[in-house]
Amino acid sequence: MRKILITGGFGKIAKHFVLSFNNKYDITVADIKTDNNTFTDNVRIEKVDLMNFSACLTLCKGMDTVIHLAGVVDPVSESDNILEINIKTTQNIFKAAVISNCKRLIFASSAQTIESYPTDIQVHKNMLLKPKNIYGVSKCFGEALAAYYANNKAISAISLRIGAYEFPKDFTEMNARDLSAFLHPDDFNQLLIGCIETEGLKHEVLNAISNNRYKRLDISEAIEKVGYNPKADAFELFKLLKN
Repeated sequence: MRKILITGGFGKIAKHFVLSFNNKYDITVADIKTDNNTFTDNVRIEKVDLMNFSACLTLCKGMDTVIHLAGVVDPVSESDNILEINIKTTQNIFKAAVISNCKRLIFASSAQTIESYPTDIQVHKNMLLKPKNIYGVSKCFGEALAAYYANNKAISAISLRIGAYEFPKDFTEMNARDLSAFLHPDDFNQLLIGCIETEGLKHEVLNAISNNRYKRLDISEAIEKVGYNPKADAFELFKLLKN
């Protein structure tokens, strides 16, 4: 079984993936807080602070794939902690993965890397980065780091610009922009599988939203490169289409 390390393993994105695929992969989840464990016994749990490089090195040893989901998610406050934590932990886990000869890194970037574009523009990966907040800036750093390691070291790296990841049961209210960037958890799971399994990739930046009628981000490369096949359409799912 392919050995996979998932940082931020107790977050909602990681939990949904692990609960769905813990029998398909040999999974280790790592997080600074490991309360409220809902994982099965075949999932290894590591309580760790990714600010500690030695701990990251230990985590990555023997892993085939590292999915880096950990970090501060805060597009509002502009706190200094966002850059300090997100940049340091991303550098630590990337460097440790390279030293440990991991085959692939999958980095959880964000649609916040391009959020300064007008909302009526569809963004594709070759457009310049335009973050609208410090959180987006921290994700721009992660994308650059992934490019550096993929192009200069013996590792494959994929950055996923995650949109508005939301479980339909938790839906309260979304504006038009959020609907256009909606990402159903099951669609993202399918995208992650494609990123894990697809051979021959060196460096990619892929947009991660569902098959919404109006799309904030262009997903054509994700479809082409890793066989992404999203099913959900936010405008239909939340009954907001007008005929």
